[in-house]
Amino acid sequence: MIIGFTGSYCSGKDTVADYIVKNYGYGHYSLSDVIRDSMKSEGIEPTRENLIVFGTNLRAENGNGVLAKKVLGLMGKERNYCITSIRHPDEVSELKKRKDFILINVDAPQSVRFERMKKRKRPGDPETLEKFIELEKKESQPSGSGQQLTKTAGMADMTFINDYGSLDELQAGIDKLLKQISEKNV
Repeated sequence: MIIGFTGSYCSGKDTVADYIVKNYGYGHYSLSDVIRDSMKSEGIEPTRENLIVFGTNLRAENGNGVLAKKVLGLMGKERNYCITSIRHPDEVSELKKRKDFILINVDAPQSVRFERMKKRKRPGDPETLEKFIELEKKESQPSGSGQQLTKTAGMADMTFINDYGSLDELQAGIDKLLKQISEKNV
């Protein structure tokens, strides 16, 4: 089974995937890591804005499903996987060619996501709420090779709202989500 995660900035996609990897033995690929690796080989700083531009250029040059194709090429068929950072409808379409793929939209209130972003202190993250909102708009283009988070989220099979107050509550929520997924795929 492949569980794909899309969702808004700092909604907790990687946190959810990391828990599943650690506790359920899934492998994990991030489409953003594919972009970061390409940027590193070209000596480009991996800021949020650079990731958006570089990813858009990769899609424009190689097809909008290129990142999904690259990750699918790395996977074995004998293991379950999580894929994070799915940000374009063509990536979803490419992944849905696998019958064992399910897409989860992870979301949380904007104020919660902004606070998470400030706490993680990742290089290149916006420092103000205004800049955070501006970058979110760039991640939801209506068409083309840019990120289309709104359209991608609309393709999700399920939505997981990650507004839990504690890590224990989040983990219980993830366990419940996985139970729902397994019941849906029986």
